Amino acid sequence: MLPIVHQVFGSLLVIAGLIVLPLPIPFGLIMLTIGFALLAPYMPPVQRLIRHMRGKWPNLDGQLRRWRDRMPPVIKSTIDKTHPHPAE
Repeated sequence: MLPIVHQVFGSLLVIAGLIVLPLPIPFGLIMLTIGFALLAPYMPPVQRLIRHMRGKWPNLDGQLRRWRDRMPPVIKSTIDKTHPHPAE
């Protein structure tokens, strides 16, 4: 039941984030980030997108690594799955 709720709520946040994105206040980015975090454990295309973003922006990767231990288990596993260099 919880994965379905995550997927529905994550999809709604991504759609709403895309709609709100042009506003001067960065609510759209926050909504997109939370939506992708909810969708990533269940959708491989979102995992590939996050993996690509982490490889392209090392600061993002560093922040995710830094905050990993403070996250719930679902987010921890997503951070591990989307690591840009799995051998490390």
